[in-house]
Amino acid sequence: MRAYLAARYPDLRDAPLLESRVCRYENTSSGNFLIDRHPDLNNVWLAGGGSGHGFKHGPALGEHVVALISGHAEVEERFSLATKAEIRAREVF
Repeated sequence: MRAYLAARYPDLRDAPLLESRVCRYENTSSGNFLIDRHPDLNNVWLAGGGSGHGFKHGPALGEHVVALISGHAEVEERFSLATKAEIRAREVF
C-alpha cells in the first residue's frame, strides 16, 4: 500500500496511518443466505451468507430468525445448511 500511495499521492508517502479496517465479504456457494440450526448444537442458529445483501435485508432477516427461534416459522430449504456446498455454484461479480 505504501508503494501505491507513494506513486499515486506522493505527498502522502510518509503520512501516518491513523486507522485500518477490514471490509469483510461473506457469501455461500449458492449465493443464498444461510439461516439454519447448527447440525450438532440444537440451541445454536447460523445466519449469514448475505454480505451486502445481508446488511440491506438485515431487519427482515432479523424478524425471520426471531420467528424461527420462537417456532413461528420453518427453515426455508434454499437457506438450509444442507443446500450449501463446498464448491461455488454461482458467479459473484
